Amino acid sequence: MKNRFIITESDKEHIKNMHNLDENFVENLIALFGKKNNKDAEGSKDTEGTKEKDTEDDSYLNDKSTGSVDSKWMKVTKKVIDKFEGGYWNGSTPKNNQTSKLGICSNHPDGSMGASTETMFGLDRYNGSIEKTSDGQEFFRIIDKQKKDLGMDKFCKKWKWGYKGGDLENKLKDLAAKIMKHSYDRNASNYFSPELRKRVENNDRLLMHFSYASWNGPGFFQKFARSLNDAVKSGKSDKELLKQAIADRKNSRLVRQENVAKVLTDPNLNLA
Repeated sequence: MKNRFIITESDKEHIKNMHNLDENFVENLIALFGKKNNKDAEGSKDTEGTKEKDTEDDSYLNDKSTGSVDSKWMKVTKKVIDKFEGGYWNGSTPKNNQTSKLGICSNHPDGSMGASTETMFGLDRYNGSIEKTSDGQEFFRIIDKQKKDLGMDKFCKKWKWGYKGGDLENKLKDLAAKIMKHSYDRNASNYFSPELRKRVENNDRLLMHFSYASWNGPGFFQKFARSLNDAVKSGKSDKELLKQAIADRKNSRLVRQENVAKVLTDPNLNLA
């Protein structure tokens, strides 16, 4: 029902006499107030309906996932690789010229990569100390074998900047996910409260946020965990935790923020 603007005949007469106004002006003024009142009421109703609709539309952000973190780590982390990380790079920088095994690729871009070293799927060979684990050693052993089998000239023509590994892509992704699981486990043990760890590992979207945080580094992982530890204490839902996680990323200097937000809030995560 529309809100009604009601005024009596005595009220109209009082307004007319008080301001020395003619009858038509008073009638028009009353009609104008009535229309505005009804419009405001309709606008308020529309706003309330939108808020309610928005709340219903993103309720899936609270959805839980079953299984242990080990059982779903691969599918979550491969999605991180596909959406947020790039392929191969082995260009020329002062750091890479000193550390690259078997040489660098002159057809890869340099300069803007700064102090980066040989990198695949966002795993920086030396800066990330990737080869400290057996999975990391195997990851780059596969790439080094390609260098030896093809020779550096042919290798660099095939393994162009951004190359995903061809028929080796799935094997390298499996190893990359295992490598990052070591990082996740270490950071989660150091920075998660027991309750936050439970919430993260029961929600694929939150797990994806911290899977990617394992690439971002322990400093960012700790910062993101501290924020959500406080949010858990204040009783926030998973949906609220996720929205806070996205806000935390936007308040950082990290790249791909809009893309990450889009993927984390997609109604269909489409995890293979």
